Amino acid sequence: MLLVVILCVTFLPFAFASIDTTCLPSEEVDVLREIGRKLGKDWDFEQDPCVEWSDSISNTTYMNNVTCTPEPNNTICHVVSISLKGQSLAGILPPEFANLPNLLNLDLARNYLNGTIPPAWGSMPRILNITLIGNRLTGSIPKELGNLSTLTTL
Repeated sequence: MLLVVILCVTFLPFAFASIDTTCLPSEEVDVLREIGRKLGKDWDFEQDPCVEWSDSISNTTYMNNVTCTPEPNNTICHVVSISLKGQSLAGILPPEFANLPNLLNLDLARNYLNGTIPPAWGSMPRILNITLIGNRLTGSIPKELGNLSTLTTL
């Protein structure tokens, strides 16, 4: 009986604790959840997106990577690159990518994404590269993208 009480007291808190498997701030995890929902990505949030979501078969036509970089204290990290190339993703471009404040590279090439580039993307403060080639996009490039002083490739 004493052994059962000790085991319950020791392990019960872990059974009800929320699983914190990443160094990402919860806001960035929430953004990834919404992006995944909109793109039909079945991301496993029980795993660390910064480690477990990278696909070892990435090549020039297919990529499935979320890359994160730690802050100098190494306890918090941020999404800096997302490559979802050649995955036959459908739907519209999620404006939520703009809610990843440290995003530098976004590659959504060779999918079936349609619609227009979200004007909200004009508020991505650090973005360097956006790759959208091989999708079904329509309309003009939003004037808000002209505010991106860091953007080098579109």
